[in-house]
Amino acid sequence: MQPEAPPLAIAAAVDFGGTKLAIGFVDEAGRVLASTRFATPDGGPAEVARAAADELATIAARLGLDLLSLAGVGATVPGLADTENGVLRFAPTQGWRDVPFAQMLSDAVGLPAFIANDVNACALAEQRFGVAKGCANFLWVTVSTGIGGALVLNGRLFEGPRALAGEIGHMAVAIPGPPCGCGRDGCLQAVASGTAILKAAIKSGLEVSSGRDVFDKALAGDTRAVEIVDSVHVHIGRALSHAANLLDLDMIVIGGGVAESLDTRRLQREVLAHAITLPEHAPPVLRTTLRAEAALIGAGLLVFSKQRREAI
Repeated sequence: MQPEAPPLAIAAAVDFGGTKLAIGFVDEAGRVLASTRFATPDGGPAEVARAAADELATIAARLGLDLLSLAGVGATVPGLADTENGVLRFAPTQGWRDVPFAQMLSDAVGLPAFIANDVNACALAEQRFGVAKGCANFLWVTVSTGIGGALVLNGRLFEGPRALAGEIGHMAVAIPGPPCGCGRDGCLQAVASGTAILKAAIKSGLEVSSGRDVFDKALAGDTRAVEIVDSVHVHIGRALSHAANLLDLDMIVIGGGVAESLDTRRLQREVLAHAITLPEHAPPVLRTTLRAEAALIGAGLLVFSKQRREAI
């Protein structure tokens, strides 16, 4: 008779986004046991940490979990994260700087807490459990409210000496172009993010409330929406081709709310049109298989990696 396998460790997970907060529990197999999403609460980082802690307690009670017996709590954050010291160095959407968010979350939840940049966490989750499993060299791109990127090179997350590697959203693709939140003009984020798509649609006279509405109108044949969607695919596809030429990637993975509406075949055609490699060697452009749960899974992985003292 085979002995029973020990139960899998469980981590609390928080995906702190610019506009929403996702809360849940993740096990070592990358399964999201339960989760919920709601608008990021108003106020400062302490209010966000408290809201996350309250929701974790609610879900834990529903699942019959002893919250304080769990492995820890991992949080993805929308900005530059100092993972070693648990400090959110800069969150552009909120305008926060040098926030000890890991300590705030630990105090609120009562567990060891760890943070990582949200896009980096998505890449790690995809490498462990998603379409990039076993892939040594790939670029993850989040296309959502903004656009961010994360690089895995030679099997490891590559952040660079100032943790700025992979910032494809601030690659200049349209000069002259619209202003970006970073203070520069013509960034990919300024012409192809969900925010940029909505701005362009409203400027053109379309009655829409989200980027998804613009894609729906394009599918219905609205010429103004078609022009916007065409431009988005061209800009993103060309940016991906630049990354492929620079880094000799094996794969490109896209995720995020806007990415669900993008046509990966059109992006692939742009990559093929501008890549210097042979067509058969060009990196495939694939959609994440983890969908909206990538960041939560990445947050859970952060806890397990820290427990084993693995580098993320």
